[in-house]
Amino acid sequence: MKNRLSWLISLSILALTLLPFTTSHAAVSGLVEEDGVLHYYDENSELVKDLCVLTVNIDGKENYYKIDNDGAAAKWDGVYALAAEKLVKLKAVPGNSASDKEKLSCLKKAFKWSSKLKYTNISKTIKKDSKALEYYGKYGFTKDKGDCNVQAATFTLMAEVLGYDAAFVRGYVPQALKNGKPSNFGAHAWTTIKIEKKTYVFDPNFQRTHKAGWKFKYGAKKHYRYFNKKKKEIK
Repeated sequence: MKNRLSWLISLSILALTLLPFTTSHAAVSGLVEEDGVLHYYDENSELVKDLCVLTVNIDGKENYYKIDNDGAAAKWDGVYALAAEKLVKLKAVPGNSASDKEKLSCLKKAFKWSSKLKYTNISKTIKKDSKALEYYGKYGFTKDKGDCNVQAATFTLMAEVLGYDAAFVRGYVPQALKNGKPSNFGAHAWTTIKIEKKTYVFDPNFQRTHKAGWKFKYGAKKHYRYFNKKKKEIK
C-alpha cells in the first residue's frame, strides 16, 4: 500500500511538470508607459500601431497622438494638435490599414477645407517660414478664415499630420507680363508634397480662384508660374 501511494504521488508530480507553463496578464487598455515609451492598447488589449491621429480623452480634454509602426505613441502639440483636431472633425483620418487611395481621399478633404476658407487679407508679415507656418496655421484653424498664407499653412500642417512629406512655400507669382516676362510680382504661398520622389504643387488659393489647385507640377499649363523669394522661377 505504501509503495502504491508513493507511486501515485510520483505520477501526480510528473503530470504537473508536463502541463504547459502559462502566465496570465491583466487586461490593459489606453495609454501605457513601458520602458519609458508610451503605447496605446485598445479595448481588446491589442497594441495599436501605425495611426496618424489617435484621439485620447484625458480628464475631459481631447488629446491627439501619433502611433508609429512599432506602436510608440507621441503627442501632437501646438499647431499640429489643431491640425489633428481639424482632421478628426473632417472625418479625414485614415485607419491603420488604409490604402494609398484612402489616404489620398483624406488629403483631398483637408485640401478642400483650406481652399474654402473665407478669404481675408492678413497684413502681418513673418520672415521665418517655420514661424509663419505656425502663426498662419493657428490663425486659420482658430478663425476659419485667411489669405493664401493661411490656406497653404493649414493644408501643409494637415498633410504633415497625415504622414505626407509636405512643405510650406512662400515666394511670388507674376501679376503682369511684358514681352512674355514678369514685370510685376505678387507675394504668394503654396504647398509642395513629395510623392514617390516627385514634387507636386498644391495651391489651395489657386483652387479657390481657378478650381485647378490640386496636385500639379511646376510649369504646368494654365497654372501660375512660381518664383522663389529671390524671384527666380521654380521649374
